[in-house]
Amino acid sequence: MLSVKMRMTLWFTLMVLLMAAMVLVFVLVINANTISDDPAGRLVKVVLSNAGDVEFDHGRFEWDDLDVYKRGVYCDFFNDDGELLMGAMPEDVDITLPLENNVMRSQLIGDREYYVYDCYVDMDVTGIWIRGVIDSQDESGLMRTILILTLSIVPGLLVLAVGGGWLIAWLSFRPMDKMIGIANDISDGGDLSRRLALKRGPKELKRLGRVFDRMFERLEQSFTAESQFVSDASHELRTPITIILAQCDRSKRKDESKEDFLTSIGIIEEQAKGMSQLVQQLLGLTRMHHGTDRYPMKEGDISAFVEMCANEFVPENDRGIELKTEIDKNISLKFNAALISRVIHNLLQNAYKYGKDGGHILLRLKKLKDGAEISLSDDGIGIAKEDLDKVWKRFWQADSSRSEDGGSGLGLAMVKEIAQFHGGSVRVDSELGKGSTFTVFLPD
Repeated sequence: MLSVKMRMTLWFTLMVLLMAAMVLVFVLVINANTISDDPAGRLVKVVLSNAGDVEFDHGRFEWDDLDVYKRGVYCDFFNDDGELLMGAMPEDVDITLPLENNVMRSQLIGDREYYVYDCYVDMDVTGIWIRGVIDSQDESGLMRTILILTLSIVPGLLVLAVGGGWLIAWLSFRPMDKMIGIANDISDGGDLSRRLALKRGPKELKRLGRVFDRMFERLEQSFTAESQFVSDASHELRTPITIILAQCDRSKRKDESKEDFLTSIGIIEEQAKGMSQLVQQLLGLTRMHHGTDRYPMKEGDISAFVEMCANEFVPENDRGIELKTEIDKNISLKFNAALISRVIHNLLQNAYKYGKDGGHILLRLKKLKDGAEISLSDDGIGIAKEDLDKVWKRFWQADSSRSEDGGSGLGLAMVKEIAQFHGGSVRVDSELGKGSTFTVFLPD
């Protein structure tokens, strides 16, 4: 199977050959009469052409416009007395025929025959004889010239076509070779962080290179997300799995009554539910980050939606905490209801978890020039300044002793992913011992 470069080169070569053949045929057809003339015909044409160009001025002949040799025809010029004025004849050719006006004759010299044609030009005050001589086998005509040019030029055109075609193909596909090499390196070495970054070459290949770079970026994100998911899941599932296995072992060895067995099953079920919830949250984060799940965005009244979410939220343990809302009315945004509901739920759940007993929580929705801002403030334990950049990371918790309340440390990480999915951002302001404010910005 021929390569693309070889195919392009062959195509250029065939096109040049075809064009050369077409031009040759065109010239032959257009000049059919001229090309097909015989030596005698050329002899007459050259002699008559000189006869038409003869000039006599101030007692002298003008020789500048006369041809003593043209297309195989030799010409001599004589005065009225038959004296040679100017001319050019081959050394071995001696024409002995007398001058005779407008008569085609031939003379055999050695083994070669020569045509002779004379023409007299009357200049009034004087006259001039023009004698033309040509070899009867002469091949100096236009056809020979065309053939010589064709045989000389076509090989050069072929070399130019082959070399130029190969060079163009090589330069055009050199970026492709680079792409193949880098793709193989990525495949062999597993380094998905490498990029093609094509800066030279045809614009089509540069566009293809950018598409490949985006594909590698998506692949890198996919593998990173998968590795993150596996790492997070293995880390967080280790404890509940250990508890389940230990409880199963204890149940087999020590459970003697139905009540003991049901107690063990309850512990196992509780851990299994926690594992299921954790896996679902991890999958949700991974899919959202990777973009594998579809979350349609619709224009809606986010003010009424946030109010509804706040009213429907039921804390697992309110500990006497009071929830208040300050919501600007009639704010319209394009958002995904399920995801924004998760944002509000996670923020409220986090506030109730780390708020102080008998404290207060304030949920705000504020209209901004370029979007809206959801914020939730509590007066709980707060977050140390050096830990503020950690709150959005998976599995990080301000107070690890409260992780037994059922939290997984994924709630705020999911809030950040959802905000970024909507094209927004998140931030946190907090002071240790005085509470925290979590803010989510959603653009128009």
